[in-house]
Parts: sequence; C-alpha cells; structure tokens
Amino acid sequence: MKQNFNLLKIIAIAFGIFTFCWMIYDFIYYNKSINKNYIKANEAFLEKDFKQSLQYYELALEQDPENIFFLEGKARALFRLGNFSSAENLFKTVIKLDEDFIAALANLGILYDTLGDHKNAVKYYKLAVNKNSKVTEGMSWLKRFLKNIHFKPSNVNERLNYLERELNSTKQPKLNNKEIDKMQPDFQM
Repeated sequence: MKQNFNLLKIIAIAFGIFTFCWMIYDFIYYNKSINKNYIKANEAFLEKDFKQSLQYYELALEQDPENIFFLEGKARALFRLGNFSSAENLFKTVIKLDEDFIAALANLGILYDTLGDHKNAVKYYKLAVNKNSKVTEGMSWLKRFLKNIHFKPSNVNERLNYLERELNSTKQPKLNNKEIDKMQPDFQM
C-alpha cells in the first residue's frame, strides 16, 4: 500500500513539473505572437476612448492588414466615432473574409439599427442569430457584474424579435428608443 502511495506521489510530482514547464514554454512562445497594439486598442475601446482605439487598431493593421479581428475592431471604433459609412464598409469586408464572423454580423445589424435602416438590421441580426453563438445571447450576469453594468442590455435575439414585431404591427411602429439604444453593447469575439 505504501509503495502504491509513493508511486502515485512521484507521478503527481512529475505531472506537476511537466505542466509547469509546458506553461512557461507556452507563455514564452505565444507571447511573441500577441499584437500589443491590438490589446491596447481593445483596452482603449473599453475605456470609451474611441479615437485612441482607432489609432491602435490602425497600427495593428499595419503589421497584419488581413486580420479580421483588427478590421472588425477598427469598424467598431469608426462606428462609435460616427463614421458610419467607413464602419459599414469595414464590417462588410470582414464578413466577405469570414461569413461566420458573428460579431461583425451583429455589429453591422446594430449599425443599421442605429441609422434607422431596420430592414437591413433585421437581415443581419437574423444572420447572426442563425449562426447559433453565445455572442448573440448577450452578457451573463457575471460579466455584467465584473464590468459594473447595472442593467441587462438587450441581446441580438431580443432586438430582432422586437423589430420584427414592430415592423409587422398594424399600428405605427416604435423602432427607436434613444435611451435604450445607447445602452446596446458592441459584440466582440
């Protein structure tokens, strides 16, 4: 019995040492490939410094111009800065590069919704929802708590259902509510 315990202890220690060495190797190897400008861009975006975020996304794109995450981030920054036409074009570019990029589909729907083009908003919301992703389900209570968000923002599916109901209604549809629309979060991958 004692011999089995010693063998188990040696295996556990060896496994622990192997795991630790692998983590160090993984950190060193992959830390080089992380684009620091992309990280800074996301941090600036979360702090709502959209001009700074845009600058960092552009720096990241200089190093990797076809990266869909960088392009989509730049599109979100342009959208928040009010440059809707450029944002729309970039979202469409991202979707052409990867038609399954759900965040781009959802954010393009939000852009059209913001502009009052509700038919296109419904189109892109449907595309995003049909991809069946957690991105379109909205934020969990834990994520809202960690980000100090006191309300439950609508998710893509809720907004899609609301727009479809209002567009199909026989009475005058109420499609915009500026106070609620301002709380709609961007969707990120």
